[in-house]
Amino acid sequence: MIHRLLQTALACATLVFVAAAPAQIATNKGPVKLIVGYPAGGSADVQARTLSDKLAAELGTTVVVDNRTGAGGQIAADYVRNAAPDGLTLLLANMHMMVMLPLTSKSVRYDPVKDFKAVGRIASFYEGIAVPAALPARDVKQWLDIARADPQKASYGVPAPGSVAQFMGYRLGTEAKTNLVAAPYRGAAPLVQDLLGDQIAAGILPIADLVAHQQSGKLKVLAVNGAKRAALLPEVPTLKELGQPHFDNLEWTGLFVPAGTPKPIVDQLHAALGKALADKEVQERLRKLSSDPHPSSGEELGKLIEDDLKRWGPVVKASGFTSE
Repeated sequence: MIHRLLQTALACATLVFVAAAPAQIATNKGPVKLIVGYPAGGSADVQARTLSDKLAAELGTTVVVDNRTGAGGQIAADYVRNAAPDGLTLLLANMHMMVMLPLTSKSVRYDPVKDFKAVGRIASFYEGIAVPAALPARDVKQWLDIARADPQKASYGVPAPGSVAQFMGYRLGTEAKTNLVAAPYRGAAPLVQDLLGDQIAAGILPIADLVAHQQSGKLKVLAVNGAKRAALLPEVPTLKELGQPHFDNLEWTGLFVPAGTPKPIVDQLHAALGKALADKEVQERLRKLSSDPHPSSGEELGKLIEDDLKRWGPVVKASGFTSE
């Protein structure tokens, strides 16, 4: 009788354990797809490929980078939004996709808060205000004074229309009562070439494209955003140091899954991402992209998106900008 009771108790305990076992990614259903909304070779793609092998090792399956380009990242976001919530389809997204596009484009069909679950932040990166070496401005105030006095010097280039850089310039100009005019480019490279050729008076763009030219003296980086100075440009002050209190937050990249993904799977992915970002090789590769490894919880990243939407929504509305 005692033997039978023990067998029954063990069987019940086993059933309870099985029922309570957390959901895991079904690796027998194929590889995990890491979706990137930008072309191969770009910074987002390099981040994805830097992480893919480390994530694969932690998850025990292959991780394949899948570039689904177009519409500034909307095609990739829509693809993941509609994917099965089983942990096999991930999205590497940036602030432009999850904050600026929903604020500036009527064609965006996804809700960055309701349609995705944030797994965690990957990295953060700085924007810099740069001018040609020939422009007689040593700081942001002098640049704004020049722009105010000469409308031909009031244009500032940005890497893309509707980018964070565009609205940084708009807010700086508005607060300084200076009519700055955004000149959107198709990427940072042509903007840098025009700055080097003294074809435009200023540019606001990621510091990854500016560090070498600042060090060589071919361009002057007048300020960066963020709460503290960028490690790659320690001599350049932050806008906050210069009396501009609204530019503490950096741009970021993060990992996302469809909204219906079970919490245990999100937790599994978060743990794998954390271990990948703790790897010194990964950290070094991210820094070469001028991105600082900046892991966070999914909840923190979700809150950051909500805060960024609240922070930039009124600025976008006041500017009257729309991509349509």
